Amino acid sequence: MNIYIIFLISLSIKIVYTQTSCSKFDYGIDRSGPWYAHVLTTPSIDACCALCNAEGTKCQSWVFVLTGATALSPGCYLKQNIPSVNETSTCGQYCISGIKQSSLIINGRCAYPGGIFELAVDRPGSTYARLLSIENHPSCCAMCQMEGNKCQAWTFIRSGAPGKESGCSLKSQIPPISNIPCVACTSGTK
Repeated sequence: MNIYIIFLISLSIKIVYTQTSCSKFDYGIDRSGPWYAHVLTTPSIDACCALCNAEGTKCQSWVFVLTGATALSPGCYLKQNIPSVNETSTCGQYCISGIKQSSLIINGRCAYPGGIFELAVDRPGSTYARLLSIENHPSCCAMCQMEGNKCQAWTFIRSGAPGKESGCSLKSQIPPISNIPCVACTSGTK
């Protein structure tokens, strides 16, 4: 009986701890690809993220599908990798995804300091995905690298930029540099 109580206490502590890292989600983004677990009974986005965090290094990303999606069953899909964004998915408003920031490999041209970044530069247009879960420009660069040939350029906009939506914009083409300065923007190309 005592062992069972200790297990419940440790499980509660773990859930509280993991929920603190589940604050940024990518709404309307489907990361199609293989999953190792589909949990039908997951009640919320936060619970899906917490499940992924509880899996340790096995889970690298997740997609939560709300009831109403036509192509996918509702629930939480846990993934061992970070699949590319599926811009042709019909999941739309019914999909919410997230990644573990620690899963992004930041090296080469994305390493900071020393990476190849266009500081205070915005490259508007050609965006195929805007990811709110990405927290800095090296991570945005790494996400573009992970997307393969689909991503040709990226722009990260810090929150608080006047007239700009924050997040990481992945671009299917290399758009021209904007003539309007943007101190909160950092961009890059492959």
